[in-house]
Amino acid sequence: MKESFKRIVVKVGSQLLAGENGLNKNFIDKIAYELSALKSQGKEVVLVSSGAVLGGIKLLSFKRKPKSIQEKQALSAIGQPYLMTEYTKAFAKHGEKIAQILLTAEDLRSKERFTHAKNTFNSLFKLNVIPIVNENDTVSVEEIKIGDNDNLAAHVSVVVEADLLIMLTTTDGIFDKDPNIFKDAKKVEVVSDINQLQLTCNFDGKSSFGTGGMWTKVEAAFKAARKGIPVIIANGKEEEIILNILNERNKGTLFLPKKELRAKSYRILYIEEPKGYILIDKGAEDAVLNKGKSLLPKGIKEIRGEFKKGDTVAVLSENGKILLKGIIRCNSNDINSFNKECIHRNDMVFID
Repeated sequence: MKESFKRIVVKVGSQLLAGENGLNKNFIDKIAYELSALKSQGKEVVLVSSGAVLGGIKLLSFKRKPKSIQEKQALSAIGQPYLMTEYTKAFAKHGEKIAQILLTAEDLRSKERFTHAKNTFNSLFKLNVIPIVNENDTVSVEEIKIGDNDNLAAHVSVVVEADLLIMLTTTDGIFDKDPNIFKDAKKVEVVSDINQLQLTCNFDGKSSFGTGGMWTKVEAAFKAARKGIPVIIANGKEEEIILNILNERNKGTLFLPKKELRAKSYRILYIEEPKGYILIDKGAEDAVLNKGKSLLPKGIKEIRGEFKKGDTVAVLSENGKILLKGIIRCNSNDINSFNKECIHRNDMVFID
Protein backbone atom coordinates (compact mmCIF):
# COMPACT_ATOMS: atom_id res chain seq x y z
CA MET A 1 0.00 0.00 0.00
CA LYS A 2 2.69 2.53 0.92
CA GLU A 3 4.19 2.33 -2.58
CA SER A 4 0.86 3.18 -4.25
CA PHE A 5 0.46 6.64 -2.71
CA LYS A 6 2.50 8.99 -4.87
CA ARG A 7 0.70 12.28 -4.20
CA ILE A 8 -0.50 12.99 -0.66
CA VAL A 9 -2.44 15.88 0.84
CA VAL A 10 -2.15 16.49 4.60
CA LYS A 11 -4.48 18.83 6.48
CA VAL A 12 -3.79 20.34 9.91
CA GLY A 13 -6.14 22.57 11.87
CA SER A 14 -6.02 25.28 14.50
CA GLN A 15 -6.33 22.87 17.43
CA LEU A 16 -2.99 21.31 16.53
CA LEU A 17 -1.33 24.61 15.64
CA ALA A 18 -2.32 26.50 18.78
CA GLY A 19 0.45 26.90 21.35
CA GLU A 20 0.47 28.62 24.72
CA ASN A 21 2.26 31.70 23.44
CA GLY A 22 1.30 31.71 19.79
CA LEU A 23 1.67 29.10 17.10
CA ASN A 24 2.87 25.70 18.27
CA LYS A 25 6.36 25.73 16.75
CA ASN A 26 7.12 22.22 17.96
CA PHE A 27 4.15 20.91 15.99
CA ILE A 28 5.18 22.91 12.93
CA ASP A 29 8.65 21.34 13.21
CA LYS A 30 7.06 17.89 13.49
CA ILE A 31 4.97 18.39 10.35
CA ALA A 32 7.97 19.76 8.44
CA TYR A 33 10.04 16.73 9.45
CA GLU A 34 7.39 14.19 8.43
CA LEU A 35 6.51 15.78 5.10
CA SER A 36 10.19 16.22 4.28
CA ALA A 37 10.72 12.55 5.05
CA LEU A 38 7.90 11.61 2.67
CA LYS A 39 9.40 13.83 0.00
CA SER A 40 12.76 12.10 0.40
CA GLN A 41 10.93 8.84 -0.41
CA GLY A 42 9.82 10.29 -3.74
CA LYS A 43 6.35 11.37 -2.64
CA GLU A 44 4.69 14.61 -3.75
CA VAL A 45 3.10 16.33 -0.76
CA VAL A 46 0.69 19.21 -0.21
CA LEU A 47 -0.02 20.76 3.18
CA VAL A 48 -3.40 22.40 3.85
CA SER A 49 -2.89 24.46 6.96
CA SER A 50 -5.12 26.60 9.10
CA GLY A 51 -3.54 29.09 11.46
CA ALA A 52 -3.62 32.52 9.79
CA VAL A 53 -6.35 33.96 12.00
CA LEU A 54 -4.82 32.19 15.00
CA GLY A 55 -1.46 33.78 14.21
CA GLY A 56 -3.08 37.22 14.05
CA ILE A 57 -4.90 36.60 17.32
CA LYS A 58 -1.68 35.64 19.06
CA LEU A 59 0.38 38.46 17.56
CA LEU A 60 -2.15 41.04 18.76
CA SER A 61 -2.71 39.22 22.08
CA PHE A 62 -6.44 38.74 21.49
CA LYS A 63 -8.14 36.61 24.12
CA ARG A 64 -11.10 35.65 21.94
CA LYS A 65 -12.12 34.72 18.43
CA PRO A 66 -12.85 37.66 16.12
CA LYS A 67 -16.49 38.77 16.38
CA SER A 68 -16.93 40.14 12.88
CA ILE A 69 -15.95 39.21 9.35
CA GLN A 70 -13.88 42.39 9.18
CA GLU A 71 -11.90 41.38 12.27
CA LYS A 72 -11.34 37.90 10.85
CA GLN A 73 -10.10 39.34 7.57
CA ALA A 74 -7.72 41.74 9.33
CA LEU A 75 -6.34 39.09 11.69
CA SER A 76 -5.85 36.69 8.79
CA ALA A 77 -3.89 39.33 6.87
CA ILE A 78 -1.68 39.86 9.93
CA GLY A 79 -1.25 36.19 10.79
CA GLN A 80 -0.66 34.61 7.38
CA PRO A 81 2.89 36.01 6.91
CA TYR A 82 3.73 34.94 10.47
CA LEU A 83 2.44 31.41 9.77
CA MET A 84 4.40 31.10 6.54
CA THR A 85 7.56 32.43 8.18
CA GLU A 86 7.40 29.65 10.75
CA TYR A 87 6.81 27.03 8.07
CA THR A 88 9.66 28.41 5.97
CA LYS A 89 12.08 28.11 8.90
CA ALA A 90 10.86 24.62 9.82
CA PHE A 91 11.15 23.17 6.31
CA ALA A 92 14.51 24.87 5.71
CA LYS A 93 15.97 22.69 8.48
CA HIS A 94 15.43 19.74 6.12
CA GLY A 95 16.57 21.55 3.00
CA GLU A 96 13.05 21.97 1.64
CA LYS A 97 11.46 25.01 0.04
CA ILE A 98 7.77 25.90 0.30
CA ALA A 99 5.24 27.91 -1.66
CA GLN A 100 2.09 29.66 -0.46
CA ILE A 101 -1.22 29.13 -2.26
CA LEU A 102 -4.29 31.05 -1.07
CA LEU A 103 -7.56 29.86 -2.60
CA THR A 104 -11.10 31.21 -2.69
CA ALA A 105 -14.38 29.54 -3.51
CA GLU A 106 -14.36 31.25 -6.90
CA ASP A 107 -10.98 29.68 -7.72
CA LEU A 108 -12.63 26.29 -7.34
CA ARG A 109 -16.04 27.02 -8.88
CA SER A 110 -14.66 28.36 -12.14
CA LYS A 111 -13.52 25.62 -14.54
CA GLU A 112 -10.84 27.92 -15.95
CA ARG A 113 -9.46 28.97 -12.56
CA PHE A 114 -9.73 25.39 -11.30
CA THR A 115 -7.49 24.37 -14.20
CA HIS A 116 -5.07 27.24 -13.51
CA ALA A 117 -4.80 26.11 -9.88
CA LYS A 118 -4.13 22.55 -11.00
CA ASN A 119 -1.38 23.75 -13.35
CA THR A 120 0.21 25.81 -10.57
CA PHE A 121 0.37 22.79 -8.26
CA ASN A 122 1.89 20.66 -11.03
CA SER A 123 4.52 23.33 -11.72
CA LEU A 124 5.45 23.43 -8.03
CA PHE A 125 5.83 19.64 -7.96
CA LYS A 126 8.18 19.86 -10.94
CA LEU A 127 10.18 22.56 -9.14
CA ASN A 128 10.51 20.24 -6.12
CA VAL A 129 8.68 22.69 -3.86
CA ILE A 130 6.06 21.88 -1.19
CA PRO A 131 2.78 23.82 -1.62
CA ILE A 132 1.17 25.07 1.58
CA VAL A 133 -2.49 25.96 1.08
CA ASN A 134 -4.90 28.09 3.09
CA GLU A 135 -8.16 29.79 2.32
CA ASN A 136 -7.82 33.44 1.37
CA ASP A 137 -9.70 34.83 4.35
CA THR A 138 -8.70 38.41 3.59
CA VAL A 139 -11.16 38.77 0.70
CA SER A 140 -14.94 38.96 0.36
CA VAL A 141 -17.56 37.48 2.67
CA GLU A 142 -18.87 35.22 -0.11
CA GLU A 143 -15.44 33.71 -0.70
CA ILE A 144 -14.78 33.08 2.99
CA LYS A 145 -17.76 30.73 2.88
CA ILE A 146 -15.80 27.76 1.58
CA GLY A 147 -16.36 27.45 5.29
CA ASP A 148 -13.49 25.49 6.74
CA ASN A 149 -10.18 23.92 5.83
CA ASP A 150 -11.58 20.39 6.09
CA ASN A 151 -13.64 21.00 2.97
CA LEU A 152 -10.78 22.98 1.45
CA ALA A 153 -8.52 19.95 1.93
CA ALA A 154 -11.03 17.72 0.12
CA HIS A 155 -11.25 20.21 -2.74
CA VAL A 156 -7.46 20.55 -2.98
CA SER A 157 -7.15 16.76 -3.09
CA VAL A 158 -9.41 16.78 -6.13
CA VAL A 159 -7.52 19.65 -7.79
CA VAL A 160 -4.15 17.91 -7.46
CA GLU A 161 -5.57 14.41 -8.14
CA ALA A 162 -4.21 13.11 -4.86
CA ASP A 163 -3.82 9.42 -4.08
CA LEU A 164 -4.49 9.95 -0.37
CA LEU A 165 -5.85 12.64 1.96
CA ILE A 166 -4.73 12.61 5.60
CA MET A 167 -6.72 14.84 7.95
CA LEU A 168 -5.00 15.34 11.29
CA THR A 169 -7.04 16.16 14.37
CA THR A 170 -6.73 15.76 18.17
CA THR A 171 -8.38 12.34 18.45
CA ASP A 172 -7.40 8.91 17.15
CA GLY A 173 -10.09 8.99 14.47
CA ILE A 174 -13.89 8.94 14.31
CA PHE A 175 -15.69 7.58 17.39
CA ASP A 176 -19.31 6.59 17.92
CA LYS A 177 -19.36 8.96 20.91
CA ASP A 178 -17.24 11.84 22.11
CA PRO A 179 -14.16 10.08 23.58
CA ASN A 180 -13.49 13.12 25.79
CA ILE A 181 -16.75 12.45 27.63
CA PHE A 182 -17.62 8.77 27.23
CA LYS A 183 -15.14 6.13 28.37
CA ASP A 184 -16.95 3.45 26.34
CA ALA A 185 -16.57 5.37 23.07
CA LYS A 186 -15.45 3.07 20.27
CA LYS A 187 -13.34 4.06 17.30
CA VAL A 188 -14.76 3.48 13.85
CA GLU A 189 -11.98 1.72 11.95
CA VAL A 190 -13.37 1.86 8.41
CA VAL A 191 -16.19 3.82 6.78
CA SER A 192 -17.49 2.52 3.45
CA ASP A 193 -20.80 4.41 3.45
CA ILE A 194 -21.44 7.64 5.34
CA ASN A 195 -25.15 6.77 5.52
CA GLN A 196 -24.28 3.78 7.69
CA LEU A 197 -22.09 5.81 10.05
CA GLN A 198 -23.92 5.87 13.35
CA LEU A 199 -22.66 8.57 15.69
CA THR A 200 -24.77 8.48 18.82
CA CYS A 201 -23.91 11.90 20.20
CA ASN A 202 -23.64 15.28 18.55
CA PHE A 203 -20.11 16.47 19.22
CA ASP A 204 -18.05 18.74 17.02
CA GLY A 205 -14.67 18.88 18.72
CA LYS A 206 -14.13 22.56 17.96
CA SER A 207 -11.29 24.47 19.55
CA SER A 208 -11.58 28.01 20.89
CA PHE A 209 -10.05 29.29 17.65
CA GLY A 210 -11.04 26.67 15.07
CA THR A 211 -13.95 26.84 12.62
CA GLY A 212 -14.44 23.15 11.85
CA GLY A 213 -15.43 20.14 13.90
CA MET A 214 -15.67 16.38 13.65
CA TRP A 215 -18.75 16.55 11.44
CA THR A 216 -17.02 18.77 8.92
CA LYS A 217 -14.19 16.23 8.77
CA VAL A 218 -16.65 13.40 8.12
CA GLU A 219 -18.40 15.40 5.41
CA ALA A 220 -15.13 16.45 3.79
CA ALA A 221 -13.80 12.88 3.93
CA PHE A 222 -16.94 11.62 2.20
CA LYS A 223 -16.58 14.22 -0.57
CA ALA A 224 -13.00 13.21 -1.31
CA ALA A 225 -13.94 9.52 -1.12
CA ARG A 226 -16.67 10.08 -3.73
CA LYS A 227 -13.95 11.40 -6.03
CA GLY A 228 -12.10 8.11 -5.55
CA ILE A 229 -9.60 9.40 -2.98
CA PRO A 230 -9.09 7.38 0.23
CA VAL A 231 -9.12 9.49 3.39
CA ILE A 232 -7.65 8.85 6.84
CA ILE A 233 -8.61 10.91 9.90
CA ALA A 234 -5.97 10.44 12.59
CA ASN A 235 -4.36 11.95 15.69
CA GLY A 236 -1.87 14.65 14.73
CA LYS A 237 -0.37 14.68 18.23
CA GLU A 238 1.02 11.17 17.80
CA GLU A 239 4.70 10.94 16.95
CA GLU A 240 5.42 10.22 13.28
CA ILE A 241 1.70 9.71 12.64
CA ILE A 242 1.97 10.41 8.90
CA LEU A 243 4.90 8.06 8.46
CA ASN A 244 3.11 5.37 10.46
CA ILE A 245 0.02 5.70 8.27
CA LEU A 246 2.14 5.23 5.14
CA ASN A 247 3.84 2.23 6.77
CA GLU A 248 0.47 0.52 7.19
CA ARG A 249 0.30 0.86 10.97
CA ASN A 250 -3.53 0.88 11.08
CA LYS A 251 -3.92 4.41 12.39
CA GLY A 252 -7.06 6.51 12.54
CA THR A 253 -10.31 5.99 10.63
CA LEU A 254 -10.15 5.06 6.96
CA PHE A 255 -12.82 6.29 4.52
CA LEU A 256 -12.83 3.94 1.57
CA PRO A 257 -12.98 5.49 -1.90
CA LYS A 258 -16.18 5.12 -3.88
CA LYS A 259 -16.76 5.12 -7.62
CA GLU A 260 -14.90 8.12 -8.94
CA LEU A 261 -16.77 11.28 -9.88
CA ARG A 262 -15.49 13.38 -12.76
CA ALA A 263 -13.87 16.66 -11.71
CA LYS A 264 -16.72 18.51 -13.44
CA SER A 265 -19.32 16.49 -11.48
CA TYR A 266 -17.46 17.08 -8.23
CA ARG A 267 -17.48 20.85 -8.80
CA ILE A 268 -21.19 20.85 -9.59
CA LEU A 269 -22.09 18.71 -6.59
CA TYR A 270 -19.82 20.04 -3.85
CA ILE A 271 -18.38 23.42 -4.81
CA GLU A 272 -20.77 25.40 -7.00
CA GLU A 273 -23.70 27.08 -5.25
CA PRO A 274 -27.01 26.73 -7.12
CA LYS A 275 -28.15 29.99 -8.68
CA GLY A 276 -31.75 28.82 -8.69
CA TYR A 277 -34.15 25.95 -8.03
CA ILE A 278 -36.42 24.02 -10.41
CA LEU A 279 -39.36 21.92 -9.20
CA ILE A 280 -40.35 19.07 -11.52
CA ASP A 281 -43.39 16.81 -11.73
CA LYS A 282 -43.45 13.07 -11.05
CA GLY A 283 -43.21 12.19 -14.73
CA ALA A 284 -40.02 14.21 -15.16
CA GLU A 285 -38.63 12.80 -11.92
CA ASP A 286 -39.17 9.24 -13.18
CA ALA A 287 -37.60 10.13 -16.54
CA VAL A 288 -34.38 11.55 -15.11
CA LEU A 289 -34.00 9.17 -12.15
CA ASN A 290 -35.07 5.87 -13.65
CA LYS A 291 -34.97 6.19 -17.44
CA GLY A 292 -31.71 8.06 -18.00
CA LYS A 293 -33.39 11.03 -19.71
CA SER A 294 -32.48 14.70 -19.87
CA LEU A 295 -34.78 17.29 -18.29
CA LEU A 296 -37.30 18.84 -20.71
CA PRO A 297 -39.24 22.10 -20.14
CA LYS A 298 -42.61 20.33 -20.08
CA GLY A 299 -41.71 18.56 -16.82
CA ILE A 300 -40.99 21.78 -14.93
CA LYS A 301 -43.68 22.97 -12.50
CA GLU A 302 -42.00 25.92 -10.81
CA ILE A 303 -38.87 28.07 -10.99
CA ARG A 304 -37.32 29.74 -7.97
CA GLY A 305 -34.64 32.38 -8.33
CA GLU A 306 -33.00 33.89 -11.39
CA PHE A 307 -30.30 32.15 -13.40
CA LYS A 308 -28.70 32.30 -16.81
CA LYS A 309 -27.43 29.76 -19.31
CA GLY A 310 -24.42 27.90 -17.91
CA ASP A 311 -25.34 28.40 -14.24
CA THR A 312 -25.66 25.53 -11.77
CA VAL A 313 -29.21 24.91 -10.52
CA ALA A 314 -30.76 22.42 -8.11
CA VAL A 315 -33.67 20.23 -9.27
CA LEU A 316 -36.32 19.38 -6.70
CA SER A 317 -39.14 16.86 -6.56
CA GLU A 318 -42.75 17.94 -5.98
CA ASN A 319 -42.27 17.51 -2.23
CA GLY A 320 -39.15 19.71 -2.20
CA LYS A 321 -36.46 17.02 -2.03
CA ILE A 322 -33.27 17.89 -3.92
CA LEU A 323 -32.78 15.23 -6.59
CA LEU A 324 -29.80 16.55 -8.50
CA LYS A 325 -27.71 19.55 -9.45
CA GLY A 326 -26.95 20.42 -13.02
CA ILE A 327 -25.89 23.01 -15.56
CA ILE A 328 -28.86 24.79 -17.10
CA ARG A 329 -28.96 25.45 -20.85
CA CYS A 330 -31.31 28.44 -20.82
CA ASN A 331 -32.11 31.57 -18.83
CA SER A 332 -34.77 31.45 -16.12
CA ASN A 333 -37.04 33.85 -18.00
CA ASP A 334 -36.80 31.85 -21.24
CA ILE A 335 -37.46 28.40 -19.87
CA ASN A 336 -41.14 28.19 -20.89
CA SER A 337 -40.33 28.90 -24.53
CA PHE A 338 -37.24 26.72 -24.65
CA ASN A 339 -37.69 23.72 -26.99
CA LYS A 340 -34.60 21.68 -26.13
CA GLU A 341 -33.25 19.91 -23.04
CA CYS A 342 -33.07 22.36 -20.13
CA ILE A 343 -30.46 20.18 -18.42
CA HIS A 344 -28.71 17.58 -20.53
CA ARG A 345 -28.10 14.17 -19.01
CA ASN A 346 -24.33 14.70 -19.22
CA ASP A 347 -24.62 17.85 -17.10
CA MET A 348 -26.52 16.23 -14.20
CA VAL A 349 -25.06 15.06 -10.89
CA PHE A 350 -27.41 13.13 -8.63
CA ILE A 351 -27.52 13.63 -4.88
CA ASP A 352 -26.22 10.63 -2.93
